[in-house]
Amino acid sequence: MRPPPSQGAPLRARTRGPVELTLEVAFGLTFVSLFAWFIGVMIELGGHYFLWKEEGALAHAQRIVAQDMGYIAAAPRSLLIDDTEGFAHRLNGWAAWPYERLGVLAWYSRSHAPGAGESADSSRPKASAAQQLGLGMQNATRSISKTASYWAMVSMHVAQDVLLRLSVALFALPAFALACIVGIVDGLVRRDLRRWQGGRESSFVYHHAKRYTSWALTGGFGLYLTWPFGGFNPAYMVLVFTVLVAATLSTTVASFKKYV
Repeated sequence: MRPPPSQGAPLRARTRGPVELTLEVAFGLTFVSLFAWFIGVMIELGGHYFLWKEEGALAHAQRIVAQDMGYIAAAPRSLLIDDTEGFAHRLNGWAAWPYERLGVLAWYSRSHAPGAGESADSSRPKASAAQQLGLGMQNATRSISKTASYWAMVSMHVAQDVLLRLSVALFALPAFALACIVGIVDGLVRRDLRRWQGGRESSFVYHHAKRYTSWALTGGFGLYLTWPFGGFNPAYMVLVFTVLVAATLSTTVASFKKYV
């Protein structure tokens, strides 16, 4: 009796079309951006109490945004964007737009206005117990509102910084594309030399180099998006990871099967 056609048949890898790939990339970038924003806010929260107590989280976040704007201004043009500084300013406006529409900026201004946290009736010596309780609740509400508006502003600046660093990744795409071309050409040459000289195949090297290529393309920017300290010029990051991409991709192509 013949087995059903489905039994014993090799499983074929499911192919993905351009629309599915585009959606995967879009959702992946969105998830990475939201995750970097959340981690950035958590880092600012911890740094506010442990690392930069005197400066404060809000001043620190504003300083990092200004510093990244300075790095972008140092490279005023890109192959993809003619005016990188203007594009970065528009990104800052897009990040601040939902906060402005939701009234977060006005909320912060009201909460941190001079005398906003003081109660004129709190020092009355003849206030009743009910009045004292009401004043205490009002002061507690003002304090909570002031703290919440402060951290809302911190989250806005962290969002601006994430978008600025994503823009740096956009500006660096031509450099990574060139690194990929160099790595592929060099790998093909090395593969042909190995093929005609009778060199050994190594699937171990191929699979590890392939994994490291993916990490060099994505892991570097993932670390850069959440880097909480200043003084890190993204030009050095782009240089290091383009070299890594070219080297690992060259190794991946060179160690591919001799005969296809």
